[in-house]
Amino acid sequence: MTQLKPVSLYLHIPFCTYRCSYCDFNTYTTIGDVQGDYADALAAEIAFAGRASDVKRPVRTIFFGGGTPSVMSLADLEKIMRSVDDHFHLQPRAEITLEANPETINQSYVDGLKNLGINRISFGAQSALAQDLTVLGREHTFQTVIDGVDMARTSGINNLSIDLIYGVPGQTVQSIHKTLDEVLALELPHLSLYCLTVEPGTPLHRDVNNGQIPHPDPDMAADQYDAVTERLAETDLEQYEISNWAKPGLESQHNLAYWYNAEYLGLGAGAHGHAGNTRYHIVRRPRTYIRRLTEASESKALPYPLTPAVAESHPIDNSEEMADTIMMGLRLLKEGLNADKFESRFGKSLNTVHGDTITELIDLELLEWQTLSKDLGPSLHLTEKGRFLSNQVFHRFI
Repeated sequence: MTQLKPVSLYLHIPFCTYRCSYCDFNTYTTIGDVQGDYADALAAEIAFAGRASDVKRPVRTIFFGGGTPSVMSLADLEKIMRSVDDHFHLQPRAEITLEANPETINQSYVDGLKNLGINRISFGAQSALAQDLTVLGREHTFQTVIDGVDMARTSGINNLSIDLIYGVPGQTVQSIHKTLDEVLALELPHLSLYCLTVEPGTPLHRDVNNGQIPHPDPDMAADQYDAVTERLAETDLEQYEISNWAKPGLESQHNLAYWYNAEYLGLGAGAHGHAGNTRYHIVRRPRTYIRRLTEASESKALPYPLTPAVAESHPIDNSEEMADTIMMGLRLLKEGLNADKFESRFGKSLNTVHGDTITELIDLELLEWQTLSKDLGPSLHLTEKGRFLSNQVFHRFI
């Protein structure tokens, strides 16, 4: 019997009740009436992806992202989960995460998530302060976040994460500390912190250009990141990735799959995937996505990992795979990019492929070698200076 490597599933839910001012994700606020049809289509796409193998492919993590997955009914989520169970082999203790906006849930809904097997919730909080939430166009208060965390724990879901944003116009080092005061009081096992990016075409971009909101201050953002890093170093949360902290053993297993440059299937409108030496993305518009899956023939043979909803795909050559592995691995601050694992995967050493670049970045004090275990050998790590200039470091390896 064929032995298949485990994969992760990213399942995109493109629906929201409102659009945040900074959001440029593939989300929609006016087509909630197609949620049932969308769930049918996503279940069908999962079936197409699963049928590409002669045996059920093992799944180690599932991540419902969006959009706002918590606006989907429990019946629609059950339909999707049933399709996963029918066409894939969900490994024991698999991590199953659902992103939730705190104002979209209640206790019976969270109890239902628990019954569906969802064992991790990531709450979109962004800030504990009303002025930040107003700039970001969020329609909840931090009390709503507190209530959501209480509901999750009451249901028995204790693997919880919270997303925060720094670099918000008007935000200061002092105000980010106030947010941390509120967040740390919740004693959550995981925290993600992302720098605000003003994306073209968003309401925030318009307001900044019109002078209604000041431009974000990159120096202030750097000070805030530094302050958060120092503050969290005094807690039991360890920084295991540039933007993520966790209690030991409670790191996001799904996101680790990205940072290890492992295979994952991206399914749902606008999702991206990386599997079978192929990168691909799915059509963005939900109605087009639904039509593609509705009209597709079950007997239509497509090579793994493609489905009838794929818009574009390209094969990954060895140089692209190596560059992606380096960039993703360097994001892991605890583990770094291990030289032995790299050579085992590609048959070439890091120094053979990028020796001159590595030497230059070490001389610039942006990278350093560390040996965390004599069994593994040395790993390449971003320095503290390199963390602030990580995008420039990554660019050198492309």
